[in-house]
Amino acid sequence: MKQTRVSNEEWKKLDRKEKSIIQLCASNSILLNVSGEATMKALWNKLGTLYQSKSLVNKVFLWKKSYNLRMKDGYLVIEHQNAFNTVLSQLLSIDIKILDEDESISLLCSLPDLWDSLVIPIGSNETALQFDEIVSSLLTKEMRLKNMESQNGDALSLQGRS
Repeated sequence: MKQTRVSNEEWKKLDRKEKSIIQLCASNSILLNVSGEATMKALWNKLGTLYQSKSLVNKVFLWKKSYNLRMKDGYLVIEHQNAFNTVLSQLLSIDIKILDEDESISLLCSLPDLWDSLVIPIGSNETALQFDEIVSSLLTKEMRLKNMESQNGDALSLQGRS
């Protein structure tokens, strides 16, 4: 297998491209904190230092964020799951490991009271909670609720016609 060498000029060009991609993905408030970094590696390291700190303060902040996460009424399950997964990935990025069952319990606890009719049967199951199964159950229940709403809406609109 033949190895190709990349010239210094090509490396600089690649570095500028990668740095630009990172900058495009960052919000303005983040860019203000890292604007002076000359290379992609320096920029990436600065972002890691600022936003993936493994300090006690950051750990407490992220734990608190995960405990206080609640699904708002009217939100889609998938929107809430995305917010939930974002917090979990932030915890993982600072080396906080969460057991699958604890992840499942946290997700169930973050649901509004409307979802208790799903939480109770899941909780009565004797086997360990599986996160993917719970998410699947939530999505299925949401589809059923939407289907019931659309059927009720159709019945109401037909009822008003002469």
